[in-house]
Amino acid sequence: MESLGVLMLHPFNAYLEQELDRRFRLHRFWEAPPGVPRDEFLRAHAGSIRAVVGNANYGADAALIDALPALEIVASFSVGIDRVDLAKCRDRGIRVTNTPDVLTDDVADLAVGLAIAVLRRIPQSDRYVRAGQWKAKGDYALTTRVRRFVSCLAIAKRADAFGCSISYHSRSEKPVPNYKFYGNVVDLAANCDVLIVACSLNVETYYIVNREVIDALGPEGVLINIGRGAHVDEPELVSALVEKRLGGAGLDVYENEPFVPEQLFGLDNVVLVPHVGSDTEETCRAMADLVLGNLEAHASNKPLLTPFSGKRVGIIGLGRIGLAIAKRVEGFDCPVNYYQRTKQAYPNYTYYPSVVELAANSYVLVVACPLNAQTRHIVNREVMDALGPKGVLINIGRGPHVDEPELVKALAEGRLGGAGLDVFEDEPNVPEALFGMDNVVLVPHVGSATHETRTAMADLVLGNLEAHVLKKPLLTPVV
Repeated sequence: MESLGVLMLHPFNAYLEQELDRRFRLHRFWEAPPGVPRDEFLRAHAGSIRAVVGNANYGADAALIDALPALEIVASFSVGIDRVDLAKCRDRGIRVTNTPDVLTDDVADLAVGLAIAVLRRIPQSDRYVRAGQWKAKGDYALTTRVRRFVSCLAIAKRADAFGCSISYHSRSEKPVPNYKFYGNVVDLAANCDVLIVACSLNVETYYIVNREVIDALGPEGVLINIGRGAHVDEPELVSALVEKRLGGAGLDVYENEPFVPEQLFGLDNVVLVPHVGSDTEETCRAMADLVLGNLEAHASNKPLLTPFSGKRVGIIGLGRIGLAIAKRVEGFDCPVNYYQRTKQAYPNYTYYPSVVELAANSYVLVVACPLNAQTRHIVNREVMDALGPKGVLINIGRGPHVDEPELVKALAEGRLGGAGLDVFEDEPNVPEALFGMDNVVLVPHVGSATHETRTAMADLVLGNLEAHVLKKPLLTPVV
């Protein structure tokens, strides 16, 4: 396989580059000698380059293909192949591969994460805490619950776990009776709260989200784009957000990356991330292995490959909230572990008799138990050290569940990988040492702070008072 000359177009993955160099004869396009134009570099190596490796941003266009007469295969480190001239490849008999499936879960995770971040205003809440405004101005404003979703199947599975109703548009109706099909995107947008773009980019889907679709989604709607930037008419999106004709947006992709419309930077109803949908260590490794496998299969005259799962999540307290978390976690294909005083009748979840054992066998540890004498500082130094430098602690219970000084030290010393905190020991006072850490997300006790949930809570209070006055059974008696 050393005879296979491979042209890598850009240094987008160190592992892939290392393995290409080890297994094949690698030409690095970006390392053309100073003063040598790239077309001269191609001419000098054209006879030996039989394979091209690119990604979503660096593809094989007609000019590159024409410059490489010995080219046999284009292997894309991406699911998207819109930057590959497929027609010319077909004409030349050049094989084309991509990396489907292995990145589906990560991109779906980000899509749902963006939707939640926009609707629950997580980045804004984090800034509110770090700026000291929680202490100075009081509770953060109520946000909106995630409701009706439109999505691809992997996203739909995750949205299902959040109790969302799912609608979709595709070229044809699919055999998924629980999801509602719409024959056009305008009708779909008019019947959704969150519209997610997850299709491939082609002539038919270019600007598939235009002004008409954006206006149908409306001033309360949220657009999430984890597909390609050109799926959305970006100037129309910007004007709709500025004019508040669209409620919000979560964007991972843009029309002219890495350039992002600067008008979006000052908008508080937008979450922007830099095309990181598949950028996890696990998925990038799997994608690279698929590229390498396809090149080896081609060189060995074997069939090309087209083909991975979630992190273990530990939950302290499998009550109502703990079970709701477990349901959502299952939607992300994550195995569920738990600790509770007694083992519960949930055979799909793994029980651990101590929190230390639970932490040692979990990647994410979520605190969701009630606070009492036994659970105060239930997450102590021993538990944090068991969770370890790659582990993540999430506290949505009560601040005193966690030994806060030990948490700050563990994060500062790198003994704990990260934390997401909604509650604190001395609210609204938050340890200022956390403010400068970029492995921490801080929100000001907003777990139930949606308009919908607070209204439901108010109705329950009113219902209990009315039941008491009418001498009827209380709706939610405690004592």
